[in-house]
Order: sequence, then C-alpha cells, then structure tokens
Amino acid sequence: MRQIRILSSLVLVAYTLGATLATTAGAAANPVIGAKAFAAPYGKGFGTAEPSEIFNGGDPSGSVTHIKWSGWGNPTAIGYGLNPIFKPHGGYYSKPAQIELRATNLGKCGNQAAYTRLEVRVPKHPGGKPGKWFSWAGAKTLCKPPY
Repeated sequence: MRQIRILSSLVLVAYTLGATLATTAGAAANPVIGAKAFAAPYGKGFGTAEPSEIFNGGDPSGSVTHIKWSGWGNPTAIGYGLNPIFKPHGGYYSKPAQIELRATNLGKCGNQAAYTRLEVRVPKHPGGKPGKWFSWAGAKTLCKPPY
C-alpha cells in the first residue's frame, strides 16, 4: 500500500511539472518592449515588461495609455490601449481612439530579452474600424532611437 501512495505521489509531481513546463514552453522570460533609450529622455514604458503606457516623449499622438496585453512572452504579443488621434483638418479628437499594438521580433536590446519591433493600427476617427498596420514611430527597431 505504501508503494502505491509513493508511486501516486510521483505521478502527481511529474504531471504537475509537465503541465507547468508545457504552459511556459515557447514563452520568453519576461521580455521588455524595446530599450529605454528608444524614447529617452522623456518617453515612458520602453524598456519595461507589459507596459500599461508608452510615450515617445513628443506630441500626444505618440502616447498610448490603458494598455492591456495578451500573449506577453510569446513570439507576438497583442495590446489594446487609448491613443489621441489627429482630426483631418488639424488638432485632436476630444476622445482618444482605441489602438491595437503588435509587439514582435523577440530578441535582445543589449543583454535584455526584448520585443524589438512594434506595429500599430488606429482608426481614422474614434470608434472607427482600425486601419492598416504600420511601424511605431517609423522605427525598424525599438533598441535605439528612431531619429
């Protein structure tokens, strides 16, 4: 009887360990989004994991707040947040629009595991259908400043 309990305990431990490894397989160890230097000195969120806000440090259209991410650590992470967008004839809409973010190209910025590319799509007006994907700030990499 004691051998059956020991065997049952070993099976349970092996199952738990296997399930834990399976859920983390393919996910990078807490990568950040780009490097802090990408938007230095006034930016926010770059160089951090799962930022709830990113900001280029320039005008309001370079800001995304209230970001909720899914799939963080996987090859592609998707986020949704709020972004001030331009009106067709200048200025900004009074309400921010929902923006979709796509962090890809897991690699490294220096020695830090990081998403090195960020693409976004925004509607033409708040509540509108998202447009085409484009690179955040026109950047080819988030590891260094784009300009």
